Amino acid sequence: MVLTWLWRLVPEVLILYYLFYHLGNLLRGTSLFLFFKWLPLFFLLAGTSNFLGFRELKFFWELLIFTYLGGGLIVFQPELRRIFFNRIYHRGETVRDYFFQNEESRGEFIDSIALACQTLSRKKIGALIILERNNNLRDFIQTGVIINAIFSPELLFSLFLPDSPLHDGAVILRENRIVAAGCILPLAESTEVKKLVGTRHRAGIGVTEQTDALALVVSEETGKISLAVHGKMAWDIEIGALKKMLKILYKKV
Repeated sequence: MVLTWLWRLVPEVLILYYLFYHLGNLLRGTSLFLFFKWLPLFFLLAGTSNFLGFRELKFFWELLIFTYLGGGLIVFQPELRRIFFNRIYHRGETVRDYFFQNEESRGEFIDSIALACQTLSRKKIGALIILERNNNLRDFIQTGVIINAIFSPELLFSLFLPDSPLHDGAVILRENRIVAAGCILPLAESTEVKKLVGTRHRAGIGVTEQTDALALVVSEETGKISLAVHGKMAWDIEIGALKKMLKILYKKV
């Protein structure tokens, strides 16, 4: 009888270990990880209750697991959506294996993009600039007009001029190329964000919730520059600080 029980127990434990291990890796670094870490304990208690023949206690733990998971799906819905798009849907759809030819060319590009943001800021011209990293932004690129031109501060500036037909949308950059302009992005759904910021900032936060892209936003009202990554936004950034942040963040990981 003991051997029969072991033959049933070992495969179940191995399967659960495999599932929890990979699920933990998927959720690591997110707020869901703290929520998830209690699940193995609940499953262990439910299994122990079943083994000892405590039916009522087993039912209690099973009900707790069901309620815990159901509540998590509701409470963490935005986080689950971001994980799906960023780590599952876009997984494998990466841009090219190399990222710029060398560090010098990457540094030159960062200086140029910072110069463009500085010019837009001084003239209080609103802008939304998306920098593609690992996740392919193909779905968002297709919503705009394909440009596919070598980046220059002057070209980027002209795309956001009020008279430009593409100035209301986002410009998406891949390395040192302007891939598309006038792109439509998903908006952040947080109630707090809706109250505090306008459409450009909400779009910048929204696209970084679903992908690992960086979003640069220039406010047309104040001229202040903001940078969004992983659904979080740094506000009112000075040019020197912007360059330092981009040198750290704008690379393949």
